[in-house]
Amino acid sequence: MRFILLSIFYRSVRYIVTNYLYLFQNIFGISKNLEPAVKFGDNSLSNIFFLKRLIYDFETPKNKSIEIFNMQFSSCIIGSSFKSDPRILDIWMRMGLGGLIFKTIMEKKRAGNLEPRLQDANYENLKGLYNSIGLPGMGIKKFLKYLEDTELWKYKRPLGVSIGGDNEKEYLSNIVYLNNFLKKKEGQFFYELNISCPNTKNGKTICELPSSLETLLKKIRIETLSPISVKISPDISNEKLQEIAEICEGFEMVMINAGNTQYKTPEQVGVKVDNFSMKGGGLSGSPLFKRTVEMVTVLNSFNIPIIATGGISNIYQIRHLNSKGASLFGMASSLVLDPYCIPKIHSKL
Repeated sequence: MRFILLSIFYRSVRYIVTNYLYLFQNIFGISKNLEPAVKFGDNSLSNIFFLKRLIYDFETPKNKSIEIFNMQFSSCIIGSSFKSDPRILDIWMRMGLGGLIFKTIMEKKRAGNLEPRLQDANYENLKGLYNSIGLPGMGIKKFLKYLEDTELWKYKRPLGVSIGGDNEKEYLSNIVYLNNFLKKKEGQFFYELNISCPNTKNGKTICELPSSLETLLKKIRIETLSPISVKISPDISNEKLQEIAEICEGFEMVMINAGNTQYKTPEQVGVKVDNFSMKGGGLSGSPLFKRTVEMVTVLNSFNIPIIATGGISNIYQIRHLNSKGASLFGMASSLVLDPYCIPKIHSKL
């Protein structure tokens, strides 16, 4: 089948490019850094866009749409919040994503952390990605122009706007600013509160302070009744997870996205300290799947829709998580490693 051949080709090219990059960096004494390979891959995919009908266009599965809060996801697979390049997002939607979530946006423009900040990782003999990119972004005002101009609305699938903040006030002001535009937009959308990144002034996340989440949701509900996804961390305890779920259950049109990357030190994931600019970062990919199952199992006892995110790459994992109570399945690392996993999964739904 077409997607099988394209998948083999994509993974082969990625392997060759990545290893040549590492060889070049080693010869010239440059710190190992995966980010240039990812950028090269994104540019390559974009530069052959004229072949889109052959290499990108796949049908979404028939009669397999998922409805949540009056939003129609054409597939149970959605793109998680980590990319902002409109070319790549468009390619993934052409491949059949049922919806997607934009990269987390904050009030002001951010450059992110210094490179190297993205590496291949290995944890408990499972391969993944390891990053401390640091939420680089264009800032809320420029992002609004991005939303106005993007052609992703043409797919008529739900688009999630991921919101971050240094404090509760910033989360709220970002939503109010965007809502003035989005409430007039003819298209399906929802907000995602990324409460699992440590950007608060005291170094704590709202994940660790559920009372702050409750206060924030109350204030948001005064401004908008649009659907909200609350993105939580796999690092929080099951007790804290239950507390957050109880809060979310008390509000209309709120779902939970479980979860995000998992904090690890470079040594824990087989990355040399000299090849990483930060003392720690977020692990994603296959090593997270076990914790994703645990989180979904805990959340299933509450009356809230669940998005399962973390370590998902095949139909068997989706079926297992669905049996535990998840309705949607977010993918991030898998789309970098092999975006043809989308039509692969659809062929077996």
